[in-house]
Amino acid sequence: MAQTVAVNRSKYEGKQPLKQPLFASDEPPSKRGRQAPKPVRGVFEHPPNSGIWWVNYYVDGKRHREKVGTRKAASDLYSKRKNDARMGVKLPDSLKAKRAVLFEELAKDAMEYSKAHKKSHRGDISNLSSLLPVFGKMKAEEITPQTISAYFSTRTDLKPASINRYRSTMSMIFAEGIRNGKVTANPARLVRLRKENNARLRFITFDEEAQIRSIIRRRCPVHEPDFTVAIETGMRLSEQHSLEWPDVHLNRQQIQLVATKNGSSRVVILSKEAVEALKVCQTRRMPHTPRVFLTRYGEPMENPRAWFRLVMEDAVKQNKQLADVTWHVFRHTYISRLVMAGVDLRTVQELAGHKDISMTTRYAHLSPDHKLSAVAKLSSFREQSEARQQNITALHQA
Repeated sequence: MAQTVAVNRSKYEGKQPLKQPLFASDEPPSKRGRQAPKPVRGVFEHPPNSGIWWVNYYVDGKRHREKVGTRKAASDLYSKRKNDARMGVKLPDSLKAKRAVLFEELAKDAMEYSKAHKKSHRGDISNLSSLLPVFGKMKAEEITPQTISAYFSTRTDLKPASINRYRSTMSMIFAEGIRNGKVTANPARLVRLRKENNARLRFITFDEEAQIRSIIRRRCPVHEPDFTVAIETGMRLSEQHSLEWPDVHLNRQQIQLVATKNGSSRVVILSKEAVEALKVCQTRRMPHTPRVFLTRYGEPMENPRAWFRLVMEDAVKQNKQLADVTWHVFRHTYISRLVMAGVDLRTVQELAGHKDISMTTRYAHLSPDHKLSAVAKLSSFREQSEARQQNITALHQA
């Protein structure tokens, strides 16, 4: 009987083992607390407990860090980098430390190019004076289209056309940086252009011209020929104030412009008023410079801004309607007067130096005569067709 009980107890014990081990050593290895892995030199996890492992090492005194992935892969890569360093194997180019390029460094290089090749160099310098305080100390690679657009959004004092000029200057700076191998992208190129409102073309009337001229005669009479030539030729400011005497042919009433805004040369035809104004300039000609337009001290005049601002301040006091008159308005005035005088648009295009006639057609509304002439031809065609048909009908009836 005792033997049977012992057998049954062993079967029972075999079917229902104890749930809790009596000693810690009896616990299976899989359920024991895991020990933290030993730290490996040059390998670290960042952020902590993220499972993302990095390696940190020095080559030629320069620190390098690489993001790897798992801890084992990081440990293996660290060993490889250390062995490569001992063997003198160079790091891949992608891992070599590169000096950060600042926007101001790109701008300095670009301004050298602008000075040598661009007629609008003074405009680039002016735009850069506003851009450098904002972007100068920024790393070029950190400047994005969003960064540029955000800055433009804060410039509520600028018109769309001015913002587009700022964008153009920034794009030129990054483009030069790409050519010089200092940057790989041009974020300014991806910034959307602002829509400019060119529907209204400002030009001055003959009365407004007389008002401005009277103030010039009173404040700075030496510059009256500058004003007359601008009104009578429509030359751009940069074209007029870079003009030299070898390009002026008064006997033929012509000026030969070698380099213009659109990159091509053109001939400017002089009116009798322009010829007389240039003869006055000729009396002030200086032997040390070939420039046509000079300051009151006899030096080449790069820009009429100084004396023209004084004149327009007085002009606006007399007539507030002149507040929006700039030097470029004189070019609009020249072209507008040609159109209003009945000159055909193709000839106006040639005289103005427009590369594309679409620029000239902006002035077409000032002279509807060419449209009236076209409609008159249509009426004439109708009358001729009807007369021809009546003649044919009369012949058939005869």
